[in-house]
Amino acid sequence: LHDALPISLSSVAADSASFIHPGILLNNQRLDFVREAIEQGRLPWQPSYALLMADPLAALDYRPLPWKTVECGPFSKPDKGCSDEVRDAQAAYTQALAWSYSGERKHAENAVAIMNAWARTLAGGHTHSNAPLQASWSAQLWTRAAEIIRYRSDAWAQAHIERFSQMLLTQYLPDIQRGAAQRIGACHYGNWQASGIEAQLNIGVFLDDRQLYENAIADWRKRLPAFIYSSADGPLPVAPADCAKTEAELITYWEGQTVFVTGHAQETCRDLEHTAYGFAAFINVAETAYIQGLDLYEEQSQRLRDGMEFHTRYRNEKVTPEWLCNGKLVGDLNGTLEVAYNHFANRKQQALPETQRWLLERRPARGYFHYLWETLTHAETGS
Repeated sequence: LHDALPISLSSVAADSASFIHPGILLNNQRLDFVREAIEQGRLPWQPSYALLMADPLAALDYRPLPWKTVECGPFSKPDKGCSDEVRDAQAAYTQALAWSYSGERKHAENAVAIMNAWARTLAGGHTHSNAPLQASWSAQLWTRAAEIIRYRSDAWAQAHIERFSQMLLTQYLPDIQRGAAQRIGACHYGNWQASGIEAQLNIGVFLDDRQLYENAIADWRKRLPAFIYSSADGPLPVAPADCAKTEAELITYWEGQTVFVTGHAQETCRDLEHTAYGFAAFINVAETAYIQGLDLYEEQSQRLRDGMEFHTRYRNEKVTPEWLCNGKLVGDLNGTLEVAYNHFANRKQQALPETQRWLLERRPARGYFHYLWETLTHAETGS
């Protein structure tokens, strides 16, 4: 797949309808709102901006470390380019934000240099068992950076944009989609599914590929109900379409949980860090779709809000009942939920008291892997 002839970008765009650009997670209005809030020294944006600018990812002398092939096993063992790739994708996004908020051209040039370095180098795609997830994490970030730089600066040459686009098509998309095919018969964790959906949606927007975007939306609609439980689903969670066909298989997939309460997530009893990976990706898809004129939030409003309140409640209380994960709730959701909280609480004026308390105690948040700087980019930004 990685040695295939280049795909014509003009043929991809020919079948597309118009997308809003920049339109992956952030649009011009929100970027400008936060930039003005930083200039005015307002909370929570000014301290969040200071946190970003002090991070090594935003360094003016940042240097990328691209690999020809990225090989990632479980928990990045082996780690042949895995950490470098995610870190460089995070840096590209961070530098793009720094450019948009500060106006310092060097940050835009840094983002371009990072993206160009990988587009020149990566030729063997992603290998080993974690390849689809690794490709998804990186693509989620690359596309956010690329969207901002392409449409808010003149620092990126068209020829380099074309080469980067080819990288997404030949070095990322096949690996991400291969992960979806591997789900037949064996359930991947919900965060794998969510990350793959967000990555494909983002690539669709960046490449103006309407069909890829619509396919990701269809997957979101199928997968989110299988990730967050609602009592309306019946006594058991919704089963993924391609695995967990029996009750015993479904309970195993839900980490042995047998008591299901509205808001519980598929990976809750694994740990909250992986649960956060899934929440962030599903929420980010909803936010990007909202920018593009589709309100996925409304389609699953109750389920999303119940999931947020369920998890933040038990972290706020700091006590886990015995029926939930055998009384052991591991980790936290640090770094995410700001995007959806802003939508429900500020756009829609819907109270989320547990989520609000949890977020206020953790601002400003940095984030992990594919979700970064949410306090800065989305907290209290309204509509």
